[in-house]
Amino acid sequence: MFFRILTAQLAALAFFHSACIWAPVPPAIVDLSTESRHPVSIVEADVYVQQFKTTMRLKCFADDLELLQGVESDADGLFDSDELKEATEDHGKFLAERIQVFDSAGQLLKPNITGIVHMEIPEQGIRAGELMNYSLGYQVEFSYDKPPEFLTMQQNMIGEGYLLPSELKVLLRQAGSDTPYLQMIKPQMPETFRFDWSKPVLAGDASEEDWQAWFDEQREATLGITSYSSVYSFIYIERFEVRHEILIPLASLATMIDFERADPYYLEIPEQDLATEQIRKFFSVGNEVTIDGIAVSPVFDRIDFYGLDLRDFAMQSERNRISMANGRVGLILSYPCKSPPNEVTVEWDLFNDAIKTVDSVIFVGNKVDKTQFSSFIESNVFRWTTDGNLPELPAITEVNVEELPRQPAPQIPLGSAAFLLFGIVLLIARRPGNFAVRTSILAAVLIACWIAWPHFRYTLPVKTGFASVPAETADSVFDRLHKNMFRAFDYYSESDVYDALARSVDGPLLRDLYLKIQESLRVREQGGAVSRIDEVQLESGSLVEQETAPGVPAFDYRCKWNLVGSIEHWGHIHQRTNQYDARFHVELRDGSWKITAMETLDEPKQGIVKTSLRKF
Repeated sequence: MFFRILTAQLAALAFFHSACIWAPVPPAIVDLSTESRHPVSIVEADVYVQQFKTTMRLKCFADDLELLQGVESDADGLFDSDELKEATEDHGKFLAERIQVFDSAGQLLKPNITGIVHMEIPEQGIRAGELMNYSLGYQVEFSYDKPPEFLTMQQNMIGEGYLLPSELKVLLRQAGSDTPYLQMIKPQMPETFRFDWSKPVLAGDASEEDWQAWFDEQREATLGITSYSSVYSFIYIERFEVRHEILIPLASLATMIDFERADPYYLEIPEQDLATEQIRKFFSVGNEVTIDGIAVSPVFDRIDFYGLDLRDFAMQSERNRISMANGRVGLILSYPCKSPPNEVTVEWDLFNDAIKTVDSVIFVGNKVDKTQFSSFIESNVFRWTTDGNLPELPAITEVNVEELPRQPAPQIPLGSAAFLLFGIVLLIARRPGNFAVRTSILAAVLIACWIAWPHFRYTLPVKTGFASVPAETADSVFDRLHKNMFRAFDYYSESDVYDALARSVDGPLLRDLYLKIQESLRVREQGGAVSRIDEVQLESGSLVEQETAPGVPAFDYRCKWNLVGSIEHWGHIHQRTNQYDARFHVELRDGSWKITAMETLDEPKQGIVKTSLRKF
């Protein structure tokens, strides 16, 4: 890492040195053949960004005056000096118009030409074919009211009717840092630069540990989306769905789709509706996805337009007009499957001069993989085969009543009954006699009955009702029912979810609870995506009261619990913990415990959303 950074810095500093030489290149012997002519229009830009002003120094070859401003040599093969000076000033205006700087909202900043460095023309003049040996210099300034977080640069330095390619070599430095950004900008391919005024780019002699810490902080601040001109691709392979999430610069997409718009710099809200249909149609063809050998058509879960002010693409922001220079489009294409896939292929074949490579991150459960699609390689198909790493669905079983003891069946104490019968017979058979003797016999019989009471008992063969529910049993039963109730939503289809929920809930509550929980899991500001339940935390719970009917036990249970749910898009996870308080009625239905009623005792308390990044 350190050596890569050092190499980049040395290259940037070398370019910076050459860009700052404003003296003309001395004349030399020039080969006038076409091979020696400079094949592209090259402009070097040294850009210095301050909190309220950006200064851009431009250096270009003087032959651009001939190629782009139309100067011509006279009959003697010499260029007129006054015409060259006038063309130099015109070319400054041309560059100021064609090298554009936008703020974060896509507003074009007004250029102000503050300096022109003319070429030094020798006394003998400049002959045709020698302009390429001279250079021109310009200084252009852009002002703004507050320190910018983003600046976007775009160039279109191709003259009207010309096919001449052009390149803008940008060396950009932020005030407070001596480490530059080096970027090559091609026509109609804007580049966006981000500035952290509290922590500018580190100095060139910073340690590798400091650089890594700085990069990590920037990645956290941008939620992993660190490039504003790259196409991001995230492929999620799940049990019942393959999902391809794409984040693409609007300018890059505009090289493939002709968006109709009144203002060349913006896509207005009504125009975005038409653009959405164009994008849907474009991505419906190509980029084929197969699941177990069958090509599956995409379902477009989302097509959204984003400005630079939005970092969290999982959130659906208010609709505004979007800058063509620095806007982005987020697409979520889902490919449903009825059973867990064994093999998945994802192809990328949408390439052009603006999109030549696409780096993609693949998520399968907790496993993260990477691949790259490129126009420079023959095969652009990512292939995945199962290795058992898709998470298994939780086992949801009914909570049977066998754990609850029944009321004891009636018993006959045969020993005590025999002694009692013997005593009665003895007393009846004996003639009236001494009261003390009769009392002694009765006492002896009672003592014998008492001694024999625990022994020689006969249990009647009858089915009895259940005993009262112990508090420990109620805790265990409810905990399992409660977790099952939410685990049912790990299933995919509505029928499977309903059937799983029915193992723990019964009666009218079954349908009502299904609809309520289903709605609560839909995050409207996130495009209607259904969140995943990560954990059900039972904070407190207690048995409230019981209803004991013959053979049908029931109890009421009050509990407070936390529901931890998350949703993931574009490689970052949003997790929220909500707290609930409710009273439940639990009773025996068809041999199993079921929740049959629920009463909310307090309004749900929504916790703070915590955002975390996947490591990729």
